[in-house]
Amino acid sequence: MYNLRRLEVLRELKYRGTLAAVATAMSYSPSAVSQQLTLLESEVGAPLLEREGRGVRLTPQAEILVARTEKALRELERAETEIAASLREVSGTLRVAAFQTAMLALLPAALTWLREHHPRVRVEATQAEPDTSLPGLLTRDFDLVIDETFPGHPRAARASEVEHHPCTRTPCGSRPLNPSSPWPSWPSTPG
Repeated sequence: MYNLRRLEVLRELKYRGTLAAVATAMSYSPSAVSQQLTLLESEVGAPLLEREGRGVRLTPQAEILVARTEKALRELERAETEIAASLREVSGTLRVAAFQTAMLALLPAALTWLREHHPRVRVEATQAEPDTSLPGLLTRDFDLVIDETFPGHPRAARASEVEHHPCTRTPCGSRPLNPSSPWPSWPSTPG
């Protein structure tokens, strides 16, 4: 069986693009990242990286591993979610990224609701535009990203790889999109 932490390093390389970016994101030294990838290549028995100019790119075998790693991580996250749901009290950290207008319009009401209903949930909010926050969602820097789209403008890069839930009223209407949702009713704003 392959080492999951090494697989995560390979996955990070796919999304972050450079060994230095992976090292920074995972709090490793660049040489430690390189060492982990070398060990993974030994485990796999096939080359995982090819030199490309001054950088590297993933081989087809590495792409297979990344796709399977994604599935494994999703299953582990589901298990974590199921365990958390089985507990009586919701707790943990929710990492949210949103553009400035959404931060100002949506987060105050959401934070108030969370404090009242789930006081053990800690929220880490980051102001970021969709072109940086959506890739952060893929690399698991964020758990939730609030982005925006406009007719005729494509979504940020890699946006097709994430699950989208549109908010069709400003901001998110005067009630939840799903009336049975446990989430708060958002206040309507003029205009």
